[in-house]
Amino acid sequence: MIKLSPRLQIVYDMIPRCNTVADVGCDHGYLSIALLENGIAEKVIPMDVNKGPLSKARENIQTAGFKDKAELRLSDGLKKLNPNEADVICICGMGGALIGRIIDAGIAVAKTASCMIIEPQSEYYELRSFLMKQGFVIDDEDLTSEESKIYPIIKLHYEADEDKRVLYSTAQLEYGPKVIEKKPELLNKLLDKNESEYTSIINKLERGGVPTTDATAARCQELKDKLEIITQIKNSL
Repeated sequence: MIKLSPRLQIVYDMIPRCNTVADVGCDHGYLSIALLENGIAEKVIPMDVNKGPLSKARENIQTAGFKDKAELRLSDGLKKLNPNEADVICICGMGGALIGRIIDAGIAVAKTASCMIIEPQSEYYELRSFLMKQGFVIDDEDLTSEESKIYPIIKLHYEADEDKRVLYSTAQLEYGPKVIEKKPELLNKLLDKNESEYTSIINKLERGGVPTTDATAARCQELKDKLEIITQIKNSL
């Protein structure tokens, strides 16, 4: 029985029982193996843009005895996945900008999945904003910590009915509507971490002898706005 990292365990726990899961950026195939071992998925489609990780995933999946239930594909994002082919799409372990580009390039495929599980490691606000504009709704979120970095894992689906779509606030786009609602312990740590970081940068820009320019003034205001969001969230906890 394969043991998942805490990060992948959260992803695994968000995946509903289904026929087919596509794992984009499958790395060594551990998530796919766990899904098959426990009967969460009947079939998996591990995908990776690099031959090395895909080869390792193939080796691990064969060793686990699931060769016939896995269809591995060398693919740049969702390019080798067809619409309606996967019930669940997982895109994990990448920067938010890259995940956004992958979904944008394969938007027709992404919209046909019953849900997606994504794990962005940066650009959270921009990614959530993009997904909201595309008609995706966030169903669940959690935070995970790895190597002192805290980042979200997000479960979402495409909502064809425009009346059921959600317009998220700036705070929700920044930190996640479900994260704010669930108030996990890691949220406080993340807020404190960001508050300290933003305050330090503002102090350096305003009092550290840095020449005042339109760019530095704009950066200070941007960070002050972010601090205000942190204050709002902390007051609601």
